[in-house]
Amino acid sequence: MKTVCFTGHRHISPQEREPLETALSREILQQIQQGATCFRAGGAVGFDTMAALAVLKHRCDYPDIRLELILPCPSQPARWSAEDVRV
Repeated sequence: MKTVCFTGHRHISPQEREPLETALSREILQQIQQGATCFRAGGAVGFDTMAALAVLKHRCDYPDIRLELILPCPSQPARWSAEDVRV
């Protein structure tokens, strides 16, 4: 099993968001094609959330991949919005 881990900044400027999402999606797809099945991200807002959502989008086409959230503390979800919890 090949595992890919994500880490990044909490604050992403609006002008960086779209190019970063495009590059992230491309990289995830490349990792899947190279045998990655497990993707891990932290539970912080910002890049962690962006990476997790990108992995979930790719699950539509690649149902065998999985996302694991690595939470730094038990209270981490307390900072999430209701929408973030639902996703």
